[in-house]
Amino acid sequence: MTGELARLATVAWWSFRGSARGLRMLGLAAFAAVPSVIVLALVSVRPAADALANAAEGLFGSLTIPVVGMLIVLVVSVGQFRNEIDAETLVYLSDRSVSRATVVVGKYLGAVGVSLVLVVPAVLLPLGLAELGGATPYSAQVPLVLILAAFLAVLGYAAFFLFLGLVSRSALIIGLLYGFLWEELLPLLPGEVPHLTLVYYLRSFLSGEFATGPLGGYPSAVPIPIAVAALLAVPAVFLILASGAFSLLETAPERESA
Repeated sequence: MTGELARLATVAWWSFRGSARGLRMLGLAAFAAVPSVIVLALVSVRPAADALANAAEGLFGSLTIPVVGMLIVLVVSVGQFRNEIDAETLVYLSDRSVSRATVVVGKYLGAVGVSLVLVVPAVLLPLGLAELGGATPYSAQVPLVLILAAFLAVLGYAAFFLFLGLVSRSALIIGLLYGFLWEELLPLLPGEVPHLTLVYYLRSFLSGEFATGPLGGYPSAVPIPIAVAALLAVPAVFLILASGAFSLLETAPERESA
């Protein structure tokens, strides 16, 4: 058991290290700064204190998580398996004594770690810049709840996108369609259809934590325990699916005979 945990930590560390460098990481870091740039632009026009505070907080639900965070997690998570499959290097790891489930979970933890390094500042910096710019100070609850919501979002999106990167060469395209069509359009439909999206449970969680403000008052929200349970069930399901897919996957593409 101790040996497998050590292997898991090693896979997670190398996955984190491999993703947290290079031009791609610099590009993602620049993209993560978009909400902060928008808040700085708002500060420059000197809005009312309450309006600035609400605008910076509202960016979390309208931009930071559904656009910036989702795209960061997509790029980081898809690359965990897809880059190695395309380069035909995954076979070296899969042929060793590390179990397939350990490889999947280790790469997932590495993707979650890199994503949080980028997403958490994207969540907190706009709030800090808004306060420095004269916004009404936030209660201690606000940043804590937003960090927890971001953590839950990263857990869910990372597992799904990791699975996509493992089973499809078109994972980035599918992920973009999922993020900008499925996650954005389904919540607008009536009935039970919004329950099929992650964003529905994230908004339910936020609405349960905030009685007022731009993130509160989400219609037809489910209770917080149900929302959290659903958000944690998603990564569990997709990690199981990814482990099963990895056990059946050809880790190196077949070469055509000359």
